Amino acid sequence: MKDAAALETAGYDVVWLRQLPLAYSAEVRRDKTSTRLEWVADSDFRFFPAIRDETFGYLLHPVDLATNKVMAAAGRREVRDLVDLVTIHETILPLGAVVWAAAEKSPGFTPEGLIAEIRRNSNYPAAEWNALRTSEPLDPKTVITFLRDALDAAEAFVARMPTDKVGLLFLQGSKVIQPDSDRLQDYQTHVGQRRGQWPSNAEITAAMFERAAQERLDR
Repeated sequence: MKDAAALETAGYDVVWLRQLPLAYSAEVRRDKTSTRLEWVADSDFRFFPAIRDETFGYLLHPVDLATNKVMAAAGRREVRDLVDLVTIHETILPLGAVVWAAAEKSPGFTPEGLIAEIRRNSNYPAAEWNALRTSEPLDPKTVITFLRDALDAAEAFVARMPTDKVGLLFLQGSKVIQPDSDRLQDYQTHVGQRRGQWPSNAEITAAMFERAAQERLDR
């Protein structure tokens, strides 16, 4: 793998943890520090185009990152996924809206089914929590309590939503939000497609131009 060769040439040790056809993970070490890197084959079906980034090349839009994380948490057992779900709920989009949209990325799954799988994969012994490397100490009880409350709220949200809207995102102006299920007509809907697409209306276009102008001023 070219990435591993580049890391080793730069003086890092690469210890492979998993090598599967569609997913690779390794611990990368140098001196007394280490980190874990993962490579995965991802579908190009997404809600938004990838975002150009000076450091990483390209990044997924935060909402696409959130839907991918929901799918990962439903399909595997990784304690860090639980922490990421809490972060998503607090900083990107409530889990109800994320789960609702994520079902479009995995035909055969319903929003209710995704929530059930996440619950099933959310029980971990203390040893696994202790092995999780974080910048600040975590209280597993606090994380689990918050996540359960978020999943309860997500379950209540999807129960109120009409099934013909599964897989859609909802926008209020230029912002992706979790809608009021009794006022769906007040929001613009946004669908996913290969390579993603930007939603378009006058307010969104104006907000994008405003952001671009601000970024130029900040440089």
